Amino acid sequence: MKRKIAVTLLLAFIMAFSATIPAFATTGRQGQIGFFGGITEGIPLPMTTEAMILDANTGRTQNVSHTDLVYTEILWLDGTPVEFTGLMDVTVRNGGGRSANANFGTRIVTFNIRPNENIGDPDVLLVREITFNVNWRRVGDQIIETYSAANWVEEVYIYGMFFELDRERSHYEISIIRDITPGVTYYSGIISARSVFWQDDAEEAWEVVTHEVVGQIYGFETAWSAVETQRITGIVDIAGGMQIQYEIVPSVAVSKELQYRANEPTLISFAGNYREVTTSQSGLNFVINVMPTFMANQVTPQGRATLDSFNRFEQLIAPNLNSIRGHWAYQDIRRLFAMEIITGNPEHFIPNQAVTRAEFMTMLARAVKLPIDQAHRTPPVQRGNRPLQVQLIFPDLWPNRPDYAYLRAINEAGIAVGRGDGHFHPDEVIMRQEAYVLALRTLGLGRLSLDMPPVSIFADNGQIADWAMSDIQAATRIGLIAPDEDGNLNPQEYMTKAQAAALINRLIEYMRHELIRDYTENIINFMN
Repeated sequence: MKRKIAVTLLLAFIMAFSATIPAFATTGRQGQIGFFGGITEGIPLPMTTEAMILDANTGRTQNVSHTDLVYTEILWLDGTPVEFTGLMDVTVRNGGGRSANANFGTRIVTFNIRPNENIGDPDVLLVREITFNVNWRRVGDQIIETYSAANWVEEVYIYGMFFELDRERSHYEISIIRDITPGVTYYSGIISARSVFWQDDAEEAWEVVTHEVVGQIYGFETAWSAVETQRITGIVDIAGGMQIQYEIVPSVAVSKELQYRANEPTLISFAGNYREVTTSQSGLNFVINVMPTFMANQVTPQGRATLDSFNRFEQLIAPNLNSIRGHWAYQDIRRLFAMEIITGNPEHFIPNQAVTRAEFMTMLARAVKLPIDQAHRTPPVQRGNRPLQVQLIFPDLWPNRPDYAYLRAINEAGIAVGRGDGHFHPDEVIMRQEAYVLALRTLGLGRLSLDMPPVSIFADNGQIADWAMSDIQAATRIGLIAPDEDGNLNPQEYMTKAQAAALINRLIEYMRHELIRDYTENIINFMN
């Protein structure tokens, strides 16, 4: 009777909560798979049009945001791995009110996990509502966050067994550090939790189950991809002396790809177009390291769970570039036009023309979706005969330039700081080594050159400026740049528009692919 009453209350709680699910919205991806060893299908990246709308509304903040996702978790409370699939809602309060200039603050994050009658095993039910008080502080470009469980209610039903959390004896702590670079936000964190459950077994005698976990969190977010991976070790102690130890690696990767599709009808005014496709891959691998001898022939020592991926599509133009068809950078240039990283009339694009610093920086700012201050978008207007009052950050960089907002964003992000003479030189051609350094700085990976020899792999190493050497070394290490057929870098030659398009497209592809592999495959392979 006790178990029937408990399950009835559990289902009543589920129904009451489901009636209040908010609409989908989000302000970030940290915690997009929760912190409990589970997985979601991931939070979608904004498509090109959505990103433009968000960019145009920079400065508008939300005090409350909600994210509702399909969720899968492995439950261990009965001593065996049992898969639960339901829904997870994440609510963030006071998350949008954080000022870029603030050095500390607080917010509230609530995770609500519940079953859904349309998905999952009806004999495996989980209801978890856990609210974290989050204190954060800024140190330079890094933000340190501490999550402490302020309210935690949890009930589990597994094939006739009911478990209820003892809130007084349970705790959950998370500490995360985020490093904000111009093009990528990286984060790493630690999970530590101890949950104590009262179990109602078949004889209706209450027993205690203790579940302890400790884990590491890794993640990043760019305009083109986002990944969160965790590595968690858990120990379950069940009354009577039975213990099981496991390791689990959940991860989700979301990315945007660009695909060209030719039109099938012949009698149509355009041959085809690009489409932007957002894809998601999520899964978790687990390994049981310690289990009772009598379970060895009954329980598989390792396993995997996945969620179906989602795809979102947006049609993008395929510009008419017949004048440069056959050029080695034709596809790079075409793709950047489709993504509106290069703008203007495609027929006027001259690929072998030198690219200026302003042109390259504008393309770079668009590629990594640097936040643009609305105050810098519109040139100041002179009213009447009063002299125009403007504040110049460089004497040769005036706010009436159409690209001023992008150049200001590049400078404020620390990507470009002028040429050492107090001037910005926006309309001078950019040298290849300058462009490589700026591209690498958007990734924030300059530290990768610290353990490299002081001499690069390029045959013309002596032509590389001292100020550029470390960033070029790092860019070489990650495959962003490589020697030409003669082994040279040609660092002091000017960069053409075609070369700039190829470099920026390579930068985007790096964010789409290599970063994801490092955060998912490498960690999973290390586990195996």
